[in-house]
Amino acid sequence: MKDIVYHGSLNGNIDSVKAHVSTHGKKCIYATENRTVAMLFMGEGKGDLDTVLAVDDEKLILVERRPGVLEDNYNHEGYIYELPGKIFRHYDYLWRPEIISFEESIKPIRKTYYENVLGALEKEEKLGHLKIYHYPDRPSSIPFDNSDLIDKYIMFYNNGNDYAISSLLECYPEFREEVQSRIKRDGERKIKI
Repeated sequence: MKDIVYHGSLNGNIDSVKAHVSTHGKKCIYATENRTVAMLFMGEGKGDLDTVLAVDDEKLILVERRPGVLEDNYNHEGYIYELPGKIFRHYDYLWRPEIISFEESIKPIRKTYYENVLGALEKEEKLGHLKIYHYPDRPSSIPFDNSDLIDKYIMFYNNGNDYAISSLLECYPEFREEVQSRIKRDGERKIKI
């Protein structure tokens, strides 16, 4: 692990980065060894319901799933906190660039301010650190109808995220019948949708 890792945030007043329960159900602090990846986590919005953060052919990509979400989610200021890398580890259930620490809180070593996160990401793209796909453009591995989210959000729900299905259907009501049929067919937990 590198000596320094990065944690992106919208909050510029963090004296100590605190652990929170993640989508994996573990209380932890997220970071990354890649500054550009940390910038991607300075977005607002609905996470992967709005965008895809991935590595495609060894290249970091940001894909806009719906029109205007990059502007909505990243057109603001943000901060990257440098944290001590020795207390972070990668686990198989994480996205490849992510690392976590199970410490309750970690005091940052340094903070960097970004006046406009979207502008900073566009600079990262020019430097070759990132490929941004603006809606409707996307790599062939991501379906245009965003149906890849159905399996993912059913899995989140089955892992204890009670709001996963309602969050999915709030953004993509066209998935309602497919989700209802899958839950009945697969015998998964019954939900109100």
